[in-house]
Formats: sequence, structure tokens, C-alpha cells
Amino acid sequence: MSDTNPTTPPSDRRGFFTKAGAIVCGSLLALIPLASGIAVFLSPAWRKQVGSWVRVALLDQVPDDGHPVSFPVITDRVDAWNRYPAQRIGAVYLVRDAGTEKPTAFSATCPHAGCFIGYTPGQDHFQCPCHTSAFKFDGTRVNGDKEVAPRGMDSLDVEVRPSPADNSVREVWVHFERFQTGKKEKIPAA
Repeated sequence: MSDTNPTTPPSDRRGFFTKAGAIVCGSLLALIPLASGIAVFLSPAWRKQVGSWVRVALLDQVPDDGHPVSFPVITDRVDAWNRYPAQRIGAVYLVRDAGTEKPTAFSATCPHAGCFIGYTPGQDHFQCPCHTSAFKFDGTRVNGDKEVAPRGMDSLDVEVRPSPADNSVREVWVHFERFQTGKKEKIPAA
């Protein structure tokens, strides 16, 4: 007589399902931290920051004589997972005509190759030192399409706001953003 039974005892089946359930649950629990880690690692790729509002000057620092004044753009810079407080990220020129409160803002970056556009007091235009492009105080190119720069200086949105500390003091805020160089169109850089 043989001791082998063609059917599997119920205790063996329960043991199999218990072990299989433990493996499935353990695998799912291991995937949660892995998926979280991948999401944190890739989060900078999903973050899109086109521009931000930055206080660049007090309105009293911008004379209303139609001549440009350069101001540094200082803000907190975020690079992937790192935060760098109070970093210089660029510069702007503010031009305010007589009798106007709100100045016009231009990026100090040349739209041709990204060089810093200069201005020498007493001149009647901006000058790029890299490829001799010249720009009028309204941001247009002095020689039009004959200039090396593919477009005029990049204008930026401006707001004049009261200071949170003192309502009588007016601050100039600029929506600072970078644009692709070498293009005829003003395309925001990612």
C-alpha cells in the first residue's frame, strides 16, 4: 500500500497562498519608496520656471530724464534641489521719461549672443561690446536689420508698487526672464 495521496493536503495550499501573499505585499511595500525616490530625483525636470517678479530699485533711484540706469537683478536662485539666497542672476536697464511714473525695463543681455549690453553716460544709445550692435533707448536696433542682433533689446514687464515698510516709498518690480539668443522672435528660455 502506498502513502502517496494524489491530492495536496489543505495545509500545504494555505502555506503556498500565505507565502505568495507575503511576497506580493512585500514587493508592493518595496516599490513605494522606490517610486518616491524616482519622483524626487526627477522633480527638477518637471519644474518649469519661466520668470519671476523681482524688486530691482526704488522709484527715486530712476531719474525721469530719459537716460538709462543699470540695476542688478538679485533674487534667490534655485538649481535642481539647491537654493542659493540673494544671488545676482542678471541686470536690467530702467528708462523713465519726463513726467512718467512707470519706467521701461530692458534686459541687459544682448539678443545676439548673450553678452552684457553696455551704456556709457553721455551716449545716445546702448552698445554691445561683442558684435557692435547698437540699440536706441526704446530698445530698437539703431541700424535696423543691418545690425548683427536679430531683434531689439528684450523688454520686461514693470510694476511700481508701494513699499511694505513705508507706503510713501515706491518700488520698481520687474518680471525678469531670459530669452533665447540668436532668434528673431522673443522666445522665453526654459
